[in-house]
Amino acid sequence: MKCAEQDYIEIACLYKIPIVLTLDNSNKVEGVAKDTAYNEHKEECIVLDTADGELSITLNLIHSMQALKANPHFTLVKFTK
Repeated sequence: MKCAEQDYIEIACLYKIPIVLTLDNSNKVEGVAKDTAYNEHKEECIVLDTADGELSITLNLIHSMQALKANPHFTLVKFTK
C-alpha cells in the first residue's frame, strides 16, 4: 500500500467514517473506521467498530475501501499491492 493510499485509511479513522472494506479474497467487512494499530506480527491494521464488535484488519489484505456516508475526502479507494 502506497503512503498516499494509507492516508485515506487515516482520514477514515479520524472522521469515524462508516466504510465497507473489500478484501483480496472478495470478502466484505462493514464498520466504522476507528483507529490504526499493529497486530502481534507487527503488521499495520485498521480497527473497525462492527455489528459484532471491534475487528482489526491487516492493511495488506485490503483491496478497496468504500465510504458508506458522503464525505469530502473519498468515495472509493482501490489499493495497490
